[in-house]
Amino acid sequence: MASNIKYHTNNRDKFDEIIKSFNRPFTAKDIPHLSTTTTYRLLDEYEKAGILKKVLGPDGSASYYYIEPCDDKNHLLLECTKCHTIYHIDCAHLHSFTKHISKKHGFEISNYQLVIQGVCEFCKEYA
Repeated sequence: MASNIKYHTNNRDKFDEIIKSFNRPFTAKDIPHLSTTTTYRLLDEYEKAGILKKVLGPDGSASYYYIEPCDDKNHLLLECTKCHTIYHIDCAHLHSFTKHISKKHGFEISNYQLVIQGVCEFCKEYA
């Protein structure tokens, strides 16, 4: 896991295994076999470490995405609203988009983490 995680325990091993198994957003309730306190503590810690991305729904409920390790601090995630699969995208066009934002709108971007929702190829084809 990430080097900025404090220490290694059995609960962390279980947690790591569980969060890596999701290919869709998940909630704290989706994490079995750990106490509620441990689950929320690890969710918070992993979010701060950049391993998980927390997204608040319209009702204030939190969902989490596991972010695959990569060298780039900038992330684009695509979420299928039908099957809830998450796709981590690294696309050269994102760099031109951020340059556009900076140049045209005068906003200096330090990093970005975007989640775009829609329907994946598989769901479009077989729906």
